Amino acid sequence: IGAIINRPQEVNWKKAFLKGLWQGSIGGLLNYTGKKTLYLVNKNQEDIYAWPAKLLHAAGSSIMENAAMNAPFLQNWSIDYGLLRFDFSLGTQRKFKVRFLPDAVVATILASKYGRFDLATSLGTGEIIFKGDKDLNLPNAPIASGVTFGRAIVYVDKPQSYYTKDRIIAHEIVHRYQYNEYQIFNTWLNPVAKKIKSKALQTIFSKYVYLDIPYFFVPYYIIGRHAAPHYNFNFYEFEAERFATNAYVPR
Repeated sequence: IGAIINRPQEVNWKKAFLKGLWQGSIGGLLNYTGKKTLYLVNKNQEDIYAWPAKLLHAAGSSIMENAAMNAPFLQNWSIDYGLLRFDFSLGTQRKFKVRFLPDAVVATILASKYGRFDLATSLGTGEIIFKGDKDLNLPNAPIASGVTFGRAIVYVDKPQSYYTKDRIIAHEIVHRYQYNEYQIFNTWLNPVAKKIKSKALQTIFSKYVYLDIPYFFVPYYIIGRHAAPHYNFNFYEFEAERFATNAYVPR
């Protein structure tokens, strides 16, 4: 759909759709592979296995976004780390830029209310991660051992529990990837962005700030959260648990 929206006027919409479809499918396969790889974090009890998953998922999202932009195949690449998004283009004029992620700041502030910053785990996984001391009792939500505030994660380490640290981390990183996948909707807004007359605003959002709108939370909360034993009635929770454990998860 993004490829249709962003196609040049002289390009037939069917041709643009097919191009976006096959390229986006390749990106989707890498997205799936990245999430599938996260079970290694839980299996090996090692945070470092989150990095291959992060790189695979970032590559997939880049290809999908590139397709939605109707850009040449494999031209644009991006990955986020902490509060920043890194973009690199292989176009005729190679460009590298670093942009600030506003929602990452909001997520970090929210997460800090439930735990303390875990530097070792954050570096080991490439994500913003906080460690809590007790089960998380969030408003209008079941008590949990982990939660993802968009771009920041909070976990509670309970070594003797069925929900070990690495199982929770793998589960919550899947939610991080789900959040990132919905950022593709930003490509649908390009025609609107081009109509902004203020050159200052155009410069800010093209060079310095990436407006990471939290689209993901709309479908998540429409489906709704459920307490055990119906926790996995929410598709996003089902997917997160499935990829984190690499095992059959009942719904």
